[in-house]
Order: sequence, then C-alpha cells, then structure tokens
Amino acid sequence: MNFTGWWLVWKHEYSETKKEKDEEQQRDLKDRLFWVTFSYFLPMLPFIMATLGPEGKDILPAGYTSVLVTVLAVTMGILMTGLSVSNYNWIKRDNERAAQSGETTPSKLPDNAKMHLKWTTVMTLAVSALWWYIVFG
Repeated sequence: MNFTGWWLVWKHEYSETKKEKDEEQQRDLKDRLFWVTFSYFLPMLPFIMATLGPEGKDILPAGYTSVLVTVLAVTMGILMTGLSVSNYNWIKRDNERAAQSGETTPSKLPDNAKMHLKWTTVMTLAVSALWWYIVFG
C-alpha cells in the first residue's frame, strides 16, 4: 500500500542527483537482511498463518503462536502508523512550501497523483487502526 502512495511522489520528485547519491551509498549485508526480513517476511506472516488454517495450530505451541501474533501486530501497527504519518507530513509540508513561495498550484504533484496519495494515506491509516485493534482489542 505504501508503494502505491509513494510511487507517484517519487516519480514526480526524484531527481537524477538523488539517484546518483543513492547509488554511491551501499548497504552492508546485515542492513539488507534486516530490511528484507522487515519488508517482506513480517508482512507475509498473516498470510502464512491463514494458509495453515486450523490444521496448522499443532505446528507451533500455543504460547509461541500468541507471542508471535502479538509481536507481528505491534510491528505492523508501528509500521503502518509511521507510513500514514509520513504521508500526512509530506502532504502538509508540500502545501506549506507552496503557500510560502506564493505558488498558485498548491503542490508539486499533479492533481490525480495528490488525490491518490491522500487516498492511500487514509487507507494506510485504516489498516494501522485495524492492527492496533488486534493488539489491544
């Protein structure tokens, strides 16, 4: 969901100089493994649990499963809350920048991209609320 929101921002704002600087900065193996795990493995855990279904309950002990689901829900709650706040701050900062420079258009983004970013921000916030409901509900 975050990719769909930010792809339009990067498409319209990501300059060649930033691309060159990013290519110069190489991540070490430990950093890359952390982000692959955090970005791809953790979000797939609910899918794995749903795929195992009721028959999968005997694979892991109940206490371990409970702790795993709680850690997953807290992690995803933090991640989704951070993404929605980040999206909101970018929109707010972009509007303030346009107001300070006296631009007639309030954004660097085209209207359809801005609406898409707002929509994905709302959806990300809704998903975040659902994760926090799982944790505290």
